[in-house]
Parts: sequence; C-alpha cells; structure tokens
Amino acid sequence: MRGGEPPFTRRRLLHAAGAAPLAALAAALPAAQAHHARPHIPRIYMILFRGETGVEAGFRQWFADNRLEAEFLVRSVDLHASRVSGLLDEARAWHADLIYTWGTPVTMAVAEKEYEIPIVFTMVSAPIASGLVRNLAASQRNLTGVSHVVPARLQMNAIRNYRRFDRIGAIFNPNEVNARVAVRDMRTEVERSGADFICRAVPLDDAGQPRANAIPDVLHQLVEQGAQLLYVGPDSFLSAHRRLLTETAMALGVPVFSATEVTVRDGRALFGLVAGYGHVGRLTAHKAAQILYHRVKPGAIPIETPGSYSYLVNMDVARQLGMMPPARVLQIAEQI
Repeated sequence: MRGGEPPFTRRRLLHAAGAAPLAALAAALPAAQAHHARPHIPRIYMILFRGETGVEAGFRQWFADNRLEAEFLVRSVDLHASRVSGLLDEARAWHADLIYTWGTPVTMAVAEKEYEIPIVFTMVSAPIASGLVRNLAASQRNLTGVSHVVPARLQMNAIRNYRRFDRIGAIFNPNEVNARVAVRDMRTEVERSGADFICRAVPLDDAGQPRANAIPDVLHQLVEQGAQLLYVGPDSFLSAHRRLLTETAMALGVPVFSATEVTVRDGRALFGLVAGYGHVGRLTAHKAAQILYHRVKPGAIPIETPGSYSYLVNMDVARQLGMMPPARVLQIAEQI
C-alpha cells in the first residue's frame, strides 16, 4: 500500500475524528507557524562590578539607535568578584546568548569558568597583561571586548601640558592586575620625563581585601613624601571609593589626575585624559551585535579602545586649588 496509503489514511482520520476538530487544527496551524517563525530575541546577561555606569547606558543606547531587540538581565557583584560563580549558574539557567562583563576582576573570574557562552568584556585596561588574551587582533578564545585606558605616554603628555610636577604620587589596589600594570607603565613615563614617581598600595585586611578606610592614611603618606600630584589609574576599587579619595586629596591641597572618566565627573579629581564611558559602551555593543546578529566568532573580533579621547578639567576644583588650566589646555579641554 505504498502508493495509496497517505490519502487512504487521511480519509480514515477525517471520518473517524470528524471535520470540525480537523478544521480547528487547520485554523491553529498559521498561529503555531507564526510562533515558530518569530525571530529569537538575544539574551544578554550583564555582570557588573559596582552597579550600572555610563558604559551600560551607552551599550543599551546603541541597541536602541540601531533598532535591535535584546533582553538584558543585570547583576552586580558589588565589588566582590568571588560572587561570579553563582551568577554564571543563573546565566546558564536563563539560557543567555552572551555574557557582558564590566572590569578586569569580573572578566577574569567569568573567563576562568565559562567556555560555552560568548563573553564580551568592557572596561578592561590591560587585556594582555592580565592574561585574558595573547593578541588584541584575535583572542582565539570565546571572548572579545573593549579596553578603555589611554596609553600612559599620552596621559603623561596631558599632565605636562597642564603644568610641571616634579614628584608624582600614585595609589593603587594591589589585588587588581590592571591597577598594578597602570602604575608600572606610568612610572616609566614619569621617570622618562625627568620627574620622580612614588607609589603606595592600599593595605589589605585579614581577608586579603583592600581597606577603604586606609585610603586617607595612604594619601597623607604620599603627600609627606612630597607628592605634588596624585595619579589614579584604572582601578575598580578606587573608582568605587572615588569620593573619599578625591575629597581627602582636596583637603590636603593636592590635585588628582584620573585615567577614568567617573573620578573626574563624579569625584573631585582635577583633570584626566579619558575614553568617555558612552563611547566605550557603544563600541562594546557593536562587538556584541557582531556575535549575536552576524554570527561572528568572538575570537576573530579585535579588542579595541575607542578612537577618541576627552581631556576633562573640573573647573570648580581648579578654582578651589588655585590651579586654573593654561590657555593651551582650555582650547582643547571639556570643562566640567
């Protein structure tokens, strides 16, 4: 019955079940087909270090501007990268299509444990030095992302354009590889310029975590050693405590130069040469879209820094310190 079996079977079903149920089934088919044809909306699981920033605003805005749908689920480790493991379980259970990570500690913790879900990182200052990748052109891993720090040479040029400082001090969190690398690179540039460079690490508590309440003492020590300017590099811990740091520096009469935007805009740093958070977020979104919508392998997408930088000057701080910027800086700076 090979040739005639299908129509015979169809007739038997029609008579046995009746025409009405079959008609109802036929009417339901277009809706079911439309459901299955509906495009999948990508799910982006976002793991942040200290809550949302302007980077995430830029990231979402890029999707909106390009009319690309995506679901976002946002979580923060609140300065504790050890919480990543539990969040990864949630990301897998949610069937995330991509994991977005903010900052070096979070990115390293995620990349250490997640191999199946693509990772796009942002605000990682030293991807090679931190061991995340060997090559910025192609990671050859299931991750890519965006760095945000202006090269130390350009940062030093920005400092020298403002005024000459013969002794520059730095404070950093010794637990963050990005912070250690930034201090190392800045030391090279400061000493190359003929100035002295002194730095101190934030002391750790019994659990091995940096002590925020020790920041004022460290700044006092640096000033006692003759620091005329305090350099704050890409340091997630210090960014989280930027107001304590910069207010203490203001009380000591010492200006702060920051490598990140938030310490100038939402702190009391005098000035900085930075990649704007909005630009960083949009570039990160572009890379995420290449993975989600164009099926590009993360390992083939280059890791980049936004091509434009902003010279920021906090004019209120400049007036209070009596360190108004020279005309050559005013011509190029964004005054806050």
